[in-house]
Amino acid sequence: MKKRTRTIIIVAGVVVVIGLIIVANLKSKSASGEEVESQKVKNGSILSKVSATGALRAQAQVNLQAQVMGVVDKLPVKEGDIVRKGDVLLVLDRKSYEANLVLARARFIQAELSHVRVESLYAQKLVSAEQFEASRAGYDMAKAQYDEAQDQYDKTTIRAPISGMVTQLNIEQGEAVLIGTMNYSGTVLAVLADMSRMQALVDVDEADVVSVALGQAATVFVDALPDTSFSGRVTRIAYMPTQSVLSATQQTTTFEVEVTLDSTAAALRPGMNGRAEIITAEVDSVLVIPVQAAGRREVKGKDTETVFTVKDGKAVLTSIRTGKAGENEIEVTDGLKPGDEIITGPYKKLSKLTDGQRVAAKTAKDSLPDKPAKPK
Repeated sequence: MKKRTRTIIIVAGVVVVIGLIIVANLKSKSASGEEVESQKVKNGSILSKVSATGALRAQAQVNLQAQVMGVVDKLPVKEGDIVRKGDVLLVLDRKSYEANLVLARARFIQAELSHVRVESLYAQKLVSAEQFEASRAGYDMAKAQYDEAQDQYDKTTIRAPISGMVTQLNIEQGEAVLIGTMNYSGTVLAVLADMSRMQALVDVDEADVVSVALGQAATVFVDALPDTSFSGRVTRIAYMPTQSVLSATQQTTTFEVEVTLDSTAAALRPGMNGRAEIITAEVDSVLVIPVQAAGRREVKGKDTETVFTVKDGKAVLTSIRTGKAGENEIEVTDGLKPGDEIITGPYKKLSKLTDGQRVAAKTAKDSLPDKPAKPK
């Protein structure tokens, strides 16, 4: 019994000692304040970017379709050939179209000669006005039929509308060509592309597209060439969105943005996947702070952008105005001045800080330099 009592006394004593140690630590911590990281506000640069994915295409790209039906009689080109504007790409069997042209030409010549005679007689008042008008109508009809037959005949020869490369050929000699209708788009015979100028078509999120503008510089990275990048400019921003449904309750809305590359490479092909980084803002010699240091909090009943500054060992809630934002820093346009000390973390402590709370600030490891070098 005595042994058991002695054990209880020893355990109780250990508990009391541990409690005293904890209380002492809490008092020490309370006296020195909450340990936080801080840094001085300095000038720096802001580089804002928007990143989006998409695919390449040639700046000038034409899908060739036939306007008349027929069987391919001649096919003097193959995929990969370089052609000039006006070169013959394909010739359809034209026997029936040639026959129609000969017949329409004969009818036109006959109508023309007949109308000349009637016109002469009408000038001499030897035929009535009705006969003259009927003759002129016959002449006009024969001419229209001849022009149509000539047009149909000419369309049996398909020529290159632009100079470029035959990047796709979907027809072979001897195959029948179908033309498009209201319910059928018709056969795409070939795709002709000017490979000297390439573009990247990327889908930009609706939250980011508002900061994208024509002429902004961009860098394009192609998946097939991981060690190469291409500079370019934004040349078109779509007004209508493209919507991609992710689930029954969630969807993302994007807008197509066109980036024209300043240069190209022989390895580039239309349809290659890539990514574009568009520079939406670039400012220098401005006050910058880490993004994580700023947060929206209620000040005097209003929700506003704020930071905690350190003054006399206390955290002081300070209202600020922000400008351009980069990946890690944000511009401060009002509320701070160079040399002010702000609390930057850790996030768990920063999110729970209150105005006037005592803090023990130590310099953050990743303090901003005076003027960080601009990214290349």
